[in-house]
Amino acid sequence: MAAAEPSASEVPQIADSSQPDSPDEGLADIGGNVGAVWRAWWTWTPGNGTFNLQIPWNVIGIDSTVVITASEIDSNGNRFVGAAPFQVSSIAPGNGVATFKISIGWNSPLPMRTDVLVFN
Repeated sequence: MAAAEPSASEVPQIADSSQPDSPDEGLADIGGNVGAVWRAWWTWTPGNGTFNLQIPWNVIGIDSTVVITASEIDSNGNRFVGAAPFQVSSIAPGNGVATFKISIGWNSPLPMRTDVLVFN
């Protein structure tokens, strides 16, 4: 599921999420060329280095547009901007999953939260 580059710490794993139980939960009319938008978050076990990670979510399709942000979190799960750079890149949606690259530029593992927007 996830591949680490050399000298990276243990691969972060999903610890929690706000993923809705149903793809129709909280659905609202959007308009334009977007039929639906979903938002959810995932917290991850601590990590540092560069990893390919996956977010499983049944609202994601091969033609979805997926936006992912990442932030360091404190022990209460609150996001904050610390000294460590968090960089998300190479987001690739698939059927029921989004694969992305995360780089956490710090010398020890840090916990993180990813916030995800899916446009269909």
